[in-house]
Amino acid sequence: MTKIIVVGGTKGGPGKSTVAQQIAVCLKVKKKKKIQVTDIDIQRTTTSWCEDRRQNEDLELIPFAYVQDDIVKHIKSLKGRYDYVVIDAGGFDSEIQRQAMLLADFIIIPLRPKRRDLKSLRDIDPIIDNVRNVNETVKIRAVVNQCPSLPSQASRILAAKEIVETFGIEAAPVNLYNRNVYDDAEEAGRSIFEMTGAERDKKAEAEFEEFVDYIMSLEEE
Repeated sequence: MTKIIVVGGTKGGPGKSTVAQQIAVCLKVKKKKKIQVTDIDIQRTTTSWCEDRRQNEDLELIPFAYVQDDIVKHIKSLKGRYDYVVIDAGGFDSEIQRQAMLLADFIIIPLRPKRRDLKSLRDIDPIIDNVRNVNETVKIRAVVNQCPSLPSQASRILAAKEIVETFGIEAAPVNLYNRNVYDDAEEAGRSIFEMTGAERDKKAEAEFEEFVDYIMSLEEE
């Protein structure tokens, strides 16, 4: 049965496109799942990334689509054809993002441990409430992204998670840290799982695969 993962929110900057891209490739390359990527963000960041991938024959081909209308029809057309559809919903509130969330199995909300990111939860809170009223089985999780790796900043990350919880949104137990490999990979149309040699960052790979394992474990709840 096809599972729909929407990576979204109401604020730009926390790395939603990057998170969506890494989820997609991890599911395909590491978990051997059949996946499709749908970009509904008007900035088309993930669309450009998918197009860049097609120029590199060494990379796994990822089916993708850029959609700006009738997302419901689009999602229904993919049901049964893929194990997972990963939707990059962008960083602002839109009707198409709300429609996608109503059909989602999982909603992932990346947030940096910064005040302006956490304040955006006020904007998404009523949207999430509406989604839950209609889509009663959806699993909604925030993930703290681009975390500082200094031990002295651990309390900042913990505080961010506590704020997330006050909005009735569960924070993923896995943190995603600020690592250069994400930018290096995206510039080449790759994911962190497709870097080679000295370019690899095994810590980044391990923590992100743990995050994807966590998402997959939610299917059993």
